Order: sequence, then C-alpha cells, then structure tokens
Amino acid sequence: MLDEERHTRDMIALWESGVDGIIDAFKRYCAPDVKWINTGIPSVEGLEACIELLTAQAQAWKFSSTRVDVRSLLATPGLVMVERIDRVFDADGEEIFAAPVVGVLEWADGKITQWRDYFDPGPLLAVGQLD
Repeated sequence: MLDEERHTRDMIALWESGVDGIIDAFKRYCAPDVKWINTGIPSVEGLEACIELLTAQAQAWKFSSTRVDVRSLLATPGLVMVERIDRVFDADGEEIFAAPVVGVLEWADGKITQWRDYFDPGPLLAVGQLD
C-alpha cells in the first residue's frame, strides 16, 4: 500500500471521532498552504482557512461527526482519488445527510497540497444545509 493511500485512509478514520478529529486530520495531513476546492462551497487556501471553514460548517450544519463509507480508492504516487459517501451525524447520533463525494487529493512530502471534492449538493439542499 502506498503511503498516500494509507494516510488517506487514516485521515478519513479520524473523522468519526467528531469535529475535533476532523480538524486534527487536517492538521496532520494537510500542507500549510493546502488548497481545498469544493462543489457548491467556497474554495479556501491555507490550513487555517480550512479549519475556519470546517468550524463554520460544524456550527451551521449542527453536525458532530462524519462516517465515511469508501466505495473505491485509487492511489498512485502523489495522487489519491476516493469515491465515498460522507454520512454526517448530529450530537444525538442521528444522520443529518449522506452525500456521495469523489475526492481528488494531491500529495507531496506526506502532506495534501490540493484537495478537490466533487459532489451533488442535492442532499445538502434537501435538508437546508446550503443556501
């Protein structure tokens, strides 16, 4: 298994431990100047901007944790593509929404330098999570 694949799987596993785990995953695996590009959500550049966006999302969406069901993952040196279902839960463990996502992660020196998430915003719109 390539380091990029192992790191991606380890990062995704941290998301289940809650918002703090998601932020920890970003701190561990993203470069300081990472660029995070999302469909339907503003793109951000820099680790601190990513953390600010995650914190704002957690507050706005009232989510507590995320479980990721990986459907497929392809890795090559410097690049990981992962098809996944992001299941977002509130503090009571109730699923708020589930969104199919394809993420493209560019890696250099053990850190994500660019992260592109492509998804249908329909599930978020249906539950009022995007305006």
